[in-house]
Amino acid sequence: MATELFTWHTLSDTLSDFKSGLSLAQNSGAESLLVLTCSQNNYPEEELNALFHACPLKLFGGIYPMLTLKGDLIKQGALIIGFKEAVDVTLFAQLNQVTNESCLEELITSTLKEKNNFCGQDDFLMFYDALISNIEGFIDCLFEHLDHGINIAGGGAGNLDFIQRHCIFTNSGVHSDAILLVALPRTLNTSVAHGWETFDEPFLVSEAQGQTVQSLNYQPAYEVYCQTIESATEYTFNNTDFFDIAKNFPLGIKDINNNIIVRDPILAKNNHLQCFGNIPINSMVYLLESNIDSLVASTEKAAIALLSKLNKTTITTTMVFDCISRALFMEDEFEKELNVIAEHCHLGALFGVLSLGEIANSQSGAIRLLNKSIVISSW
Repeated sequence: MATELFTWHTLSDTLSDFKSGLSLAQNSGAESLLVLTCSQNNYPEEELNALFHACPLKLFGGIYPMLTLKGDLIKQGALIIGFKEAVDVTLFAQLNQVTNESCLEELITSTLKEKNNFCGQDDFLMFYDALISNIEGFIDCLFEHLDHGINIAGGGAGNLDFIQRHCIFTNSGVHSDAILLVALPRTLNTSVAHGWETFDEPFLVSEAQGQTVQSLNYQPAYEVYCQTIESATEYTFNNTDFFDIAKNFPLGIKDINNNIIVRDPILAKNNHLQCFGNIPINSMVYLLESNIDSLVASTEKAAIALLSKLNKTTITTTMVFDCISRALFMEDEFEKELNVIAEHCHLGALFGVLSLGEIANSQSGAIRLLNKSIVISSW
């Protein structure tokens, strides 16, 4: 039996249409609502806060650059999924004020105590403000403090201009600088892919701080990055927007299982590379490359792998967290990726977000922040 009973979407960016959809959802018989909207809508925040405060059902979700529904890409509008059961929602707020590890541990420990350490709850969705600076510290600390293995899938909310705004939804309103954990009433299965391969020999990260790579092989990171690409391709960084080229050549770190974790360089500043995720000092990073066929093939493999985990007699709900930079890379052919997922995950609701960073378990079970990746989750 499917866990969802109501699906509504609009391609309109008007608040009046969104209000209509939310009203229908509240009268659908659902117990909880997943609400997703496109950042392009620019709904008035005060009115959203009033709508969410007045909603009698448990409400959660966020604002993302784009949304997906089956094989379609939604560039403006909204999506509401109503579930038959109420879900447990936990908000961690004002994360950027938690400036050191001990404070982060205190925040998580106190919250887990209130939640009885999520006893009996092992399956979670995670919606978070993508511009939180300590997201990896949070997920590492969360994993260490839980004394049971959890299954998790999630994605960073926000806007492509990388300006921090309120983007996480709860019944108390719209939040920034926040992380939302949603405990699911069913077992969560996930499958992850990225499809990127090594383009050049590894470089030593000789100087780094958090998400900023300052030097590679003891040379300014930006210069090494540009010279490597320009010497092997026809790209030139002079008079070209940095990300227009960088979206084709992410960085990759190999984990203990020899799998590549992708890191997206999004900005160049002061001869440094600003990435969307931490890169440890003294690690070895590769430049990566790919093509549309490889990305789509990796996605199809992930969809097939997920299907093999599922009970064939159960109609599942499937949510996809797909990195926005995959769409920017594939451009007009991005719907090929959505179509191969729809081909294999065709029972029950299928929807998703284009995210700014993805969250999933690694092979070891630890929680990881991913870039330029796709996380397909079903429950």
